[in-house]
Amino acid sequence: MINDSNKHYKFIFTQDGSTGLYNYDADDIYHSVFGAKEEAEAKFVRPLNLRKFFIKKQEIKVLDICYGIGYNTKALLKKLIQIKYKGKIKIDLLEYDKELVLTSPFIKDGFFKQYPQISFMLFNALFDEISNDSNLVSSILCDKNNIKFLEPFYRAFIKRFLFGRYVYIPEYILEAFLHNIYYHCISQRNKRTVKCLRNNNFVLTPYFDDARNTIKRLTGEYDIIFLDAFTPSKLPTLWSLEFFIELYRLSSLNCILVTYSNSAAVRHAMLNSGYYVGKLFDKDKRPCGTIASKYPDLIENKLDGYDIGLINTAAGVYYKDKDLCCSSEEILKEHEKRKKCLNLESSSQYIKRNKKEQTHACV
Repeated sequence: MINDSNKHYKFIFTQDGSTGLYNYDADDIYHSVFGAKEEAEAKFVRPLNLRKFFIKKQEIKVLDICYGIGYNTKALLKKLIQIKYKGKIKIDLLEYDKELVLTSPFIKDGFFKQYPQISFMLFNALFDEISNDSNLVSSILCDKNNIKFLEPFYRAFIKRFLFGRYVYIPEYILEAFLHNIYYHCISQRNKRTVKCLRNNNFVLTPYFDDARNTIKRLTGEYDIIFLDAFTPSKLPTLWSLEFFIELYRLSSLNCILVTYSNSAAVRHAMLNSGYYVGKLFDKDKRPCGTIASKYPDLIENKLDGYDIGLINTAAGVYYKDKDLCCSSEEILKEHEKRKKCLNLESSSQYIKRNKKEQTHACV
């Protein structure tokens, strides 16, 4: 996808073969270049321990912040299908970029081959929005630069559309195109999907706005929160103390919040908002994120003395966003000013000092 005035992102392939995104405005990637699918499963879904903590719940409410093209939600649905979860799933997704959300069912994401019902469920849930913005969706799907990033199942329909097989009356071209895809996805031939939809087990509600505006309007309690915003130093608006206070308000007693960030500043904000906070590790025992909850027993690897020490350095100074309406520039400027006033030990000094202390303790 060419970086023109209408596009602020481009599709890329990650190392596990799934489609990722690069954002020109933030100069940042939406997903790990090592694997968008693998990242969602390892950093967001695996730490939830769904079989242990959620399998018996009659309903699971999820808040997916910065949904993008849906990897965290897709990975969650895959796992719930695997463990044969029988309850209801309600997902509220927060995403500023509407076209990404509406494109998410069509993306080559690595889930479709074994779990096509995930894509079908998302397509069904978003169909009204997709139909209302059919010009937007079709412009993305029919862009020749994007075709390799779309699931082959959908490519066949797109090719037929482009060659005019679904052109009945000119003004109904887009409507016919989308309805033909819909018929093939949500039909009796896909019985597992139809059964799930008929039982109303899956409800997806999108919110297209600055997540800070939406978060203040939301009520009720969530059992799972995914926080997958851009790097805190580039987009501090969704990592501030005030934002975490709102998330704490929306968390159920047994809620689990997960994020990829290991930032001391983010962990400090979580702690100050009331959460118990812990660390996440990947399969190779390397740090890969942070987990938070109101209930400490849901956290397997709690922060240790070293982590708390790091939080008390300059690296642990959290971001502030009064009334949740400041710009990123204003937040970063205030953050730097406050760090200078506090005159705390730097993280590099702390790490060096800690290593020396550990060495002396071993002698």
